[in-house]
Amino acid sequence: MRKIVAVTFDLWDTLVKEHPGGGEKVARIRTESIRALLASKGILYTDREIQDAYSKTGNFLDMTWSKHRDMPVRDQILFMLSSIDDKLAGRISNSDLAELERIYAEGILENPPALLPGAREALAAVSDCDYKVGLISNTGRSPGAVLRVVMGNMGILDFFDKTTFSNEVLVRKPAEGVFRHTLESLRVFPSTAVHVGDSVESDVVGAKRAGMMAIQLITNGNAKSELADGYVTSMADLLGTIERL
Repeated sequence: MRKIVAVTFDLWDTLVKEHPGGGEKVARIRTESIRALLASKGILYTDREIQDAYSKTGNFLDMTWSKHRDMPVRDQILFMLSSIDDKLAGRISNSDLAELERIYAEGILENPPALLPGAREALAAVSDCDYKVGLISNTGRSPGAVLRVVMGNMGILDFFDKTTFSNEVLVRKPAEGVFRHTLESLRVFPSTAVHVGDSVESDVVGAKRAGMMAIQLITNGNAKSELADGYVTSMADLLGTIERL
């Protein structure tokens, strides 16, 4: 029988959830603040021009993510600026570019996600049982550095021995590389680790490809994967499910 020594978690829709309309609100915060900063430097564009560039950046990200790849925030900002005007980046100082990157990255702090019921208690229970604890999360426009601030404000960051975000390793779930990176940092073999997440493709398939066990969180009617080694409908049941494995 394999002994489980490490538990890794997905973030979105497993531990935290975006508020209804949250994405649209954060997008507005970003685009309005970017337009205002450019205007303060005498670089004038309409709200529609900024919003269109933001949308084009989203489309480019979707294409990149479909290949299980990711990109840093700085590259996202440069793509967005080039979508407004291909010479715009050359008109902006390095300090202003850094400020645009900060605005873009930190927009989520003005409308952070909610911690899901039972998430903190489940993390505490796993940690108290001396499992090594990791996080493996795909990112959107909000990078890992800012999501760690969000998790710290929620009081859950300190439960983790390792946090891995796709924008930092440039690989996204379900690619096994992002799982392997985390397990190597935790110094555990894949066969002794279990991953917990809600997505069939990103979490269950990805973990199994990497040689891990997988527990699927079943919520909001998401499809149950036959590949999973266990299932929970509540994080309150997680520790018992891990122990049964």
